[in-house]
Amino acid sequence: MDKKLLYALALGFCCITFSCSSDENGPGTGWDDIPEESLAGPSPIVDPAESNVNIPNVGFSVDGNVINMNMTGIYNPQTRDWLDLYGTSINGQNIWVEIDGKPRSILVEKNTSRVSRATTQVDVCFLVDNSGSMSEEADLLAAEIQSWSTKLEAMFDLKLGCVGYDGGWISGALDMDTPDKLYDFLNREGYTGTDRTYGFEDGNAETLVLAAANYETYGECGGAALHFADENFAFRSGANRLYVNFTDEPNQPGGESYKQFSVESVASQDDWKVWQGTIHTVFSGGDYYTETYSWRDLYYEKPWLMSDYTGGISILDAPANFEGVTLDGLLVTGALENSNTLKFRMASDLKSGLHTVKVTILTPDNSVKSVREFIDVDFSK
Repeated sequence: MDKKLLYALALGFCCITFSCSSDENGPGTGWDDIPEESLAGPSPIVDPAESNVNIPNVGFSVDGNVINMNMTGIYNPQTRDWLDLYGTSINGQNIWVEIDGKPRSILVEKNTSRVSRATTQVDVCFLVDNSGSMSEEADLLAAEIQSWSTKLEAMFDLKLGCVGYDGGWISGALDMDTPDKLYDFLNREGYTGTDRTYGFEDGNAETLVLAAANYETYGECGGAALHFADENFAFRSGANRLYVNFTDEPNQPGGESYKQFSVESVASQDDWKVWQGTIHTVFSGGDYYTETYSWRDLYYEKPWLMSDYTGGISILDAPANFEGVTLDGLLVTGALENSNTLKFRMASDLKSGLHTVKVTILTPDNSVKSVREFIDVDFSK
């Protein structure tokens, strides 16, 4: 018999006997711990209007044939605790993922419990209103950044950055760098109070100074600081990106000509993609800017709406002198400490094109529920 024919018959026999499969689902794919796709049931139905917890923006990264969806912790305001997530085939499953309408099997890993947790990348950027009334907040940030970052560095591969903004302009910045670099920046000799976040430092300072001229607004505008960082800082692809906005005033773009810096600029995923980050707000002007205040779109906006739109957490009653408030005590710290990675398989239908990822949360007792869709997700990057 022809040798080529014998080889073809032998190869066919091996494929039948040993369930020969494509590279996509064969040995060594990294799928070993992820439950089989056949176990992924449909998501429960949750009315978006009944959602009572925020699902934060997420970051996606690909590790071989596994897609990682990095998600900061989900805070339950009813119990004032963080939600433990349970994925496919786990007793008490409370989170489901559908991609393009198809249920996907997911494995949930709590980042702080992983052996490789130090490889989880987290980029945190502080947006600091450094107008005259914010000296206490600036001093707090400077005093606590070292101990706070030391704690988080033990959990993650951490980078920190900072943008200072005053009445209508970007007044200072440090690009994403090590926690020590940010500590040094905030504690420069002769700089105290709001001056701490003034000035541009490090290797790309000149570039940042030139760029800042494109972000002038009417008044204090955390939205301008946010977009300045997003468009000019060296964030890492796939990192879990967070912003913390410290302010005691409304977001003040200054009208239609500056609408790109409005809180509404992050309201739609068409404008602010999920991987661009989650925004957290620490607002210490609650005693003055109450609901009876004349909030006005594009001029005097509620800054915490940027958190609402991106699934972030807001502290709206921080004391004016920040007494008793610590970085470690901020909910954003808890969000990081309770972050998770949702792992699912890089199937062939996900290797190209844009996709819609639907995340549903529903606890067995129906007390915690939420649903959110992330659109235009590209897993091929």
